[in-house]
Amino acid sequence: MIVESIDDIIYLSGELSTNQWEAIRTAAGLVLKRHPQGVIVDCGGLNSVTRKGAETFYYMMRHIQDKNARIIVANVPDHVREVLMDVEDVRSGLAIANSVEDARQSLELLDTLGAANGKKAHATGTLLLCISGGPADSNAVSLATVIAERRQLSVVVVFPIVVPRSLPMSQVMPEEEDAAAAALQSAKSIMESQRLTVEPAIERVRSTSNAVEKLVELKSPRTIVVAVPKTDVQTGEPMKTISEMLEKVSGEIVFVRQANK
Repeated sequence: MIVESIDDIIYLSGELSTNQWEAIRTAAGLVLKRHPQGVIVDCGGLNSVTRKGAETFYYMMRHIQDKNARIIVANVPDHVREVLMDVEDVRSGLAIANSVEDARQSLELLDTLGAANGKKAHATGTLLLCISGGPADSNAVSLATVIAERRQLSVVVVFPIVVPRSLPMSQVMPEEEDAAAAALQSAKSIMESQRLTVEPAIERVRSTSNAVEKLVELKSPRTIVVAVPKTDVQTGEPMKTISEMLEKVSGEIVFVRQANK
């Protein structure tokens, strides 16, 4: 197997028949020094991978996650993907993107949000706002802005990316990530125009209620404002999210729906 490192990408090519982590470790270290948010591995040049060779990705994941960074593989040929998905430790944690560009956008998005999260709030408490890209978002942002102003609260705005149980939690989902970035930027701009301190966050979860439950534990908000998800008969929304939150989350919760036309 041939390993090459260029800028933020590790290129793998040839035959991956044994665990080659030691051969890749140096390249991964160099990439992380240049791009501490994560590593992209381009697998487009791999001709074949065995189950033993797939263990390489497990050791890569473990090492890079220990550095508080992400690993995303891209351009994975179908025959290689089949082997990776057949190894449980790899299948459950490896993020796969269709292209290097999708992988890079995913890393840059999280890096940008991470920088924003470093801001310190000067307020009497926190308001947690949950949006999801649906028609109720604008009303929820408006209401949360009013409440935060009157109560002198900083705002944490979360956009949950709901990952199907058939996929690993770290799966790259470019369309959902783009929607999350746009919705968070819009909410942040509106609230900051009113001189509020805003902390945007993306949470990869199995359900919207999981994201709110997690941030309630971390932030102990005084008030929670939730934009009701759009109606979906197959998933049982919005009643599924409302019921789960009322069961799992304590404190003041305000559910906001789309205004009547």
